[in-house]
Parts: sequence; C-alpha cells; structure tokens
Amino acid sequence: MARAQAFTVCIRCGKTRIFLKRWKDRGENGKGTIVTHEETRCPDLECQKIVDEKFQEMKDRRTQTEERKKAVILERSLAKKVKLPIISPS
Repeated sequence: MARAQAFTVCIRCGKTRIFLKRWKDRGENGKGTIVTHEETRCPDLECQKIVDEKFQEMKDRRTQTEERKKAVILERSLAKKVKLPIISPS
C-alpha cells in the first residue's frame, strides 16, 4: 500500500524540504509501539546549518535542565537521609 508523501516546509525560510530517509524504530529496548521517523533537509545548506545549530542549542538546554533536576532530586534524597538543610540552587 503506497503512502502519499506529505511535503514539509523549512521552519526558517519556508522552502519545501527534501526527503532524505525513512525508518522504523521501537525505542531504546526494541519493545513497544513502532514509530516511523522521516529525515528531511532544507535545500539551502546555509539555512539548514542554522536550523541544526538552533536545534542543538535546544537539545543542550534540555539536557542541562534534566541534569539539574536529577541533581536536585539526589540532593533532596540525601538531605532526607542525613537530615541536612536543603540548599536551594541560585
């Protein structure tokens, strides 16, 4: 059964993006629902570089936030065990 390809536009310049590849994945453990991924690129290479940099910045911020959350949870759990005052990060 053939699927119609949906066209996407670049979030920065609005040009129609170029389809590169499609693959299916079941997640980290190979279990669960099958997710279909599609990779597309902007035809303007300079524009795509800028978009990639923006997405990398977003990913880095998200990772930093997750690490901070884990550190706070760990600090709180250790403080409960040792009964130390909780120092809030400023």
